[in-house]
Amino acid sequence: MGRGIRVKDAGGSPLINMKFFKNLFLDAFWLVVYFPIWWYGEGLKEAAVFCWRRIKGGWRGLALGILFENFFRPMYGERGWDAYVLSLFVRSWQIFWRSLFFVFLFVFWTIAFALWPLLPLLAVWGMI
Repeated sequence: MGRGIRVKDAGGSPLINMKFFKNLFLDAFWLVVYFPIWWYGEGLKEAAVFCWRRIKGGWRGLALGILFENFFRPMYGERGWDAYVLSLFVRSWQIFWRSLFFVFLFVFWTIAFALWPLLPLLAVWGMI
């Protein structure tokens, strides 16, 4: 006959049940102990990378770099003085509002990252 695990009864052997409970409680204990290590170590690093990518994506999405590079170039290739004045006014207006929105995004993601270390403490405080 083939080798394998034989089940004698539906309850299983006491040794298997003890191993199950041991693994269950040891895993739960390890998760509780490891959580702060991960949260303030690898989790903090991942949160920093996430927030930085969001800030960088906001800069790219608002195209602020392109606007600053082309600030003094006339729009639509026109070379008259009125084209320079118009493009300067339009780009100034766009840069003002987009920069204001970018500052909002930057402050939001910076505060979100600053709150990361406090979240477990606030959760424990809320349970008390």
